[in-house]
Amino acid sequence: MLFHAENLELRYSVGRRDGPREPAAPEFATPFLQVSQGERIAFVGPNGSGKTTLLKAMNGFLRPSSGFLRFLDEDAWTSAEMRRRCVYLHQQPYILSGTVSYNVGFGCRAKGMHAPETESRVREFLDLLGLSGFAHRRHRELSGGEAQRVALARAMASGAEVLLLDEPTASADAASAELVRRALRAAADSGVTLVFSTHDETLAHGLATRRIEFSGGVIASDRSL
Repeated sequence: MLFHAENLELRYSVGRRDGPREPAAPEFATPFLQVSQGERIAFVGPNGSGKTTLLKAMNGFLRPSSGFLRFLDEDAWTSAEMRRRCVYLHQQPYILSGTVSYNVGFGCRAKGMHAPETESRVREFLDLLGLSGFAHRRHRELSGGEAQRVALARAMASGAEVLLLDEPTASADAASAELVRRALRAAADSGVTLVFSTHDETLAHGLATRRIEFSGGVIASDRSL
């Protein structure tokens, strides 16, 4: 079991001009949720239904206001093990200043991989995501879909065991979206756990082994595929 939540409530806070910040209504709440190693889970539902909020909490970006969310029996909010094993991809990912090659190799270097291994992994994942001719392109020259693929290549090259992805095909045209789907299938085949929010039914039906539907900040259904 990777993630385990009970009586979980996630909420942001709202500011007041004349006083302290107050808790808002919950953005997401669930009495119970578990995610096992190797699962491929699609979070589906309308915008604002809690999908991104839960993904952020799973990666320690948002602290539960009540209940708990654990990664391998550690508080996900503080877990160093979660940060070592998991990578979260924003819908509009942050791309570092520099070349595509520099970006994709960033996680490898951060994990202490030697230069030859880093270079090999950069080439492998650039090729997988249709970016083999982009190695020397600068970050500012990328389209939204290209930046999304670079960010995914960076996460996969780093050896992440869990990928938490917020709308991984949202900025992609049809050809780029298929490259992302292909890369995620390859990740799944290698044993990577995938949890992703999506409006892309091709991705949800073609990749997920479990579908969790969100509505109004709660889980409306949770079923295996």
